[in-house]
Amino acid sequence: MTLDVQFETMLVMTVMGIWLGAAMDTYHRFLGSPRQFRWTHLVNDLFFWCGQGLFLFYVLLRVNEGEMRFYVLLALLLGYSTYRALFQRIWMQVLEWLIRTVIAIYRIIVRLIKLFIVLPLKWLLQVVLALCMILLSTIWRIVYFLLKIVILPVRWLLEKAGVRFTFLGKWKMNIFSSTEKVRDRLKRLTDWFKKRKR
Repeated sequence: MTLDVQFETMLVMTVMGIWLGAAMDTYHRFLGSPRQFRWTHLVNDLFFWCGQGLFLFYVLLRVNEGEMRFYVLLALLLGYSTYRALFQRIWMQVLEWLIRTVIAIYRIIVRLIKLFIVLPLKWLLQVVLALCMILLSTIWRIVYFLLKIVILPVRWLLEKAGVRFTFLGKWKMNIFSSTEKVRDRLKRLTDWFKKRKR
């Protein structure tokens, strides 16, 4: 390994130490520090450190073909210490600002969706529902009127025959018990039609 490669490896590993510190703070910011033991935190920590280890090995592989030396660990510790001393406070402020910005953008998007999509659709559905109710009411009135036109002559004929009732109401029927009276009514009705034709 040449001196240039060693120097590049130390520089890159120092940067990786800074990255590792920032990643740890970001991880704890989103998931929090567990107050008591939980298996979920253990699984999350396992995935986090496996991911960081694989990423670190990939970077080391690209720099010096994956050759591990003692100074590599020293460079990592130097970068991590540098982050804790100089960059931790700045990064946490930037991270909080990024979180607030993302939340604000999310809320704005939600409000815009409600304003330009949800509310117009809701208003349109209300209009369609109102039109359907008006249409159904109009159709019912037309059907009711037609039924009334059809049934009124029948009602009139039945009333002339001795049957009394109210349309779409409480039915009242009074049928003659005597066959003679029914025949008399029918005869009167026939006579009345004859007079009307004259």
